[in-house]
Amino acid sequence: MKIAVVVDSSANIPEKLVRQFHLIVINQPILFGNHLYREGVDLSSSEFYKRLRNDKTVATASQVAMSEMQGVFTDLAHQGYEAAICVGVSGGLSGFITNLKAFAPSVKDLDVYAIDSMMACAAEGNLALLAAALVDQNYSVHDILKQVKKLQEATHFLLVVYNMRALSKTGRIMSRSPLIGAILGTRTILTFNKAGRLALVTNAHHMDNAFKKVKLMMDEKLLNSSVKQRISVLDANNSELNQEWQSEIRNQYQTATIETGEIGPFMGVHTGEKSMGIVWAPDWQDFLGSDVH
Repeated sequence: MKIAVVVDSSANIPEKLVRQFHLIVINQPILFGNHLYREGVDLSSSEFYKRLRNDKTVATASQVAMSEMQGVFTDLAHQGYEAAICVGVSGGLSGFITNLKAFAPSVKDLDVYAIDSMMACAAEGNLALLAAALVDQNYSVHDILKQVKKLQEATHFLLVVYNMRALSKTGRIMSRSPLIGAILGTRTILTFNKAGRLALVTNAHHMDNAFKKVKLMMDEKLLNSSVKQRISVLDANNSELNQEWQSEIRNQYQTATIETGEIGPFMGVHTGEKSMGIVWAPDWQDFLGSDVH
């Protein structure tokens, strides 16, 4: 069976890996006022955060239209694909995957499998990369979905929001209590709960204190683990701090794969600039045969 893997741009998968694994990327729409941009096409991360600082209009994240998805699926069917595995950002942040699940039965000549990552950024991207690598190894759709589910359940995501104003506007959070943190000028630590919604973990007075708390939570989860980890340090236009966090993590987790990740425009609408995140999970490459590197 010829299987395509589709992922939305908020996963921020590096272009090199997109090409290597033949991923089909759907670009998330971002609005500044009435002007629509497509993440990664006509709006880079640096451009987005510059506009976020200087533009008086409020940035909002729109949703990919199902008419656009129909065009993607029609093209795939014409290319001889029989199935498409679609990995999307958490339904707690966007209705994209929910809409796609409802739309999928109407797609002709192609079986569509919609996966809600329940997370975002590198956590979503790792699922798509695993699926695509398993396609390359001729796994069945059923076995791919099973392996992706295992990785999803073993993935952890902690997000440090520098300023809660953006999330207070989008409303994509379970509790409004972190807004107190915005008033006090503290940094707010969030995670994705079991429903895929952002939920409060705790607050910290400064980013260095936030990192200590986040790393302590990660250490507690990994203390007795012998499984090789892939750790992604994410930043919303805060690359210098990203490197500092990576350096500290690398000193302790010397066998882990440590990589730089991005909080791009779609997620940046919710987090605002200078926010940080850490994603850790078993290395997705260890779910594969030895011929994938």
